Amino acid sequence: MNSKTTIIYSLKNSAEQFNNLISNLNKVEFEININNKWSAGQDLVHLIKVLQILNVGYLIPKPLLGIIYGNNKKEQRSFEHLQALYKKALENGPKSPSIYIPKPVLFEDKSSLIKKHQLLHEKFIEKINKHSDVELDNYSLPHPILGKVSLRELAIFTSFHTIHHFELLKLKLNSYDKSISNQIPLIGKD
Repeated sequence: MNSKTTIIYSLKNSAEQFNNLISNLNKVEFEININNKWSAGQDLVHLIKVLQILNVGYLIPKPLLGIIYGNNKKEQRSFEHLQALYKKALENGPKSPSIYIPKPVLFEDKSSLIKKHQLLHEKFIEKINKHSDVELDNYSLPHPILGKVSLRELAIFTSFHTIHHFELLKLKLNSYDKSISNQIPLIGKD
């Protein structure tokens, strides 16, 4: 489940699903903040910000990673385990660090942001491919909620983080659709 091939497939699939959902949104769906949550555009920019930082982190020379963060000695955690840790942490209230919080996003920027997200995902996958399995397991980077994680675990996290935002966005849009349909008067009813 944690093989490089599986992780890359999951990364590609999650980004494609998210970008397809975003690309089909109209102006209101893209810009609206539902229940004081981020708009779809803000979710997209948040994922872009995360990928920008990751792409820099995966460029740090391995010896420097080892000096700064130490070598990973823990057993690699599975997708499911990391996902459960993240969801549990979210229940306890941590929020995204300010560096990852997006400002309002305009519909006019949607196409260029989707392209940027896709390009950053492709660059991230290239960086993962340039690391050996040993390097992915032995070197770590910090995560604001999960603490120090291996490069492999961070790649796994990136996949389910995109899925997490995809699922949240679907829920927000579903909530928006229901609020609109509740405002439409029924024909023939007094």
